[in-house]
Amino acid sequence: MKKIIALILCFITLFTVTITAYASEIAPYSNNVYTTDVSFNITNSGKATASYEYQGKAGVIKSATIETKIQKKFGLIWITVSDGSWTDTTTATSYSKSHSVQLSSTGTYRAHVEFTISGSGGSDDEITKNVQRTYS
Repeated sequence: MKKIIALILCFITLFTVTITAYASEIAPYSNNVYTTDVSFNITNSGKATASYEYQGKAGVIKSATIETKIQKKFGLIWITVSDGSWTDTTTATSYSKSHSVQLSSTGTYRAHVEFTISGSGGSDDEITKNVQRTYS
């Protein structure tokens, strides 16, 4: 009887072991695009520049819409700064662009970029990336 209980406890332990995965190790599968990347910098004078790029699958990309917003953190919410929102559309397989805005005050800011990439590879790829910086 003790051997059976020990065997059952071994199986329970074996099947309840936790495996830790970190977000940096997980690569989401995309139907139409290989990679997306966003960078965000703020100069000492307060000029905020958000840059993005994507590398699409050749012969697959039909269109891409990229919405870029520069947002300031107020408590728990993010609010888009004045003149800090852009929407770009393209049919290019690979594409990159930058947008800048002059910040009016110090604080915590982020570049919020939403990629929607359509193509013949399957359903649209909808990818959101945020990069945060502090302007002091």
